[in-house]
Amino acid sequence: MKTLKILAVAAAIVATPALAVAQGKAPHPAPPTTMGKSATVRQDNRPDKIADKAERASDRKADQAARNADKADDKAAHNADKTADKAERASEKTERAELEAAHEQKLLTKGIKLTSAEKKQIKAIEKKYDAQFRSLRKSELAADKGAKKNGTTDVDAAFSAQLSQLQTQERADMRAVLTSQQQSIFDSNVTKQSTHK
Repeated sequence: MKTLKILAVAAAIVATPALAVAQGKAPHPAPPTTMGKSATVRQDNRPDKIADKAERASDRKADQAARNADKADDKAAHNADKTADKAERASEKTERAELEAAHEQKLLTKGIKLTSAEKKQIKAIEKKYDAQFRSLRKSELAADKGAKKNGTTDVDAAFSAQLSQLQTQERADMRAVLTSQQQSIFDSNVTKQSTHK
């Protein structure tokens, strides 16, 4: 009897949802969901759709090729700019070295015993020409910037000529302050400095 009751209860539990559906009281159960492959996508095989798809694909390839070409052009331009900048820095370094060597007067008075009056006169000459050397350097930097901005190259021959002229004038002024014995030592130092360049 006990088994019969258990069976009756189990039948009632199983039959209840089906009875409810039959009477319209409960919703139909959802269809089972399948995991894994997604449903196939409907292909539109009309010729105009196929042509549009092919055109879009070729447009994408052409756009990618154009982007790659632009990247290559940008990289080449960047490398050219870097090379030009490197050459310009080397040129400026050379100019600075020339300028410093031209104005390095301590080597010219090496071995010369100067009086206090001569020291003052030489310092005054160095100060006078120092301003001119700085002015020459500033004008050369401005010329370099202008040439770079215009995409041309600055010819440094004019700078070298002005530098040489300024150096010669300064040395002549310094030499005029010295005695004849000091001038011979000074001339020897000038020769030594010009051979070390």
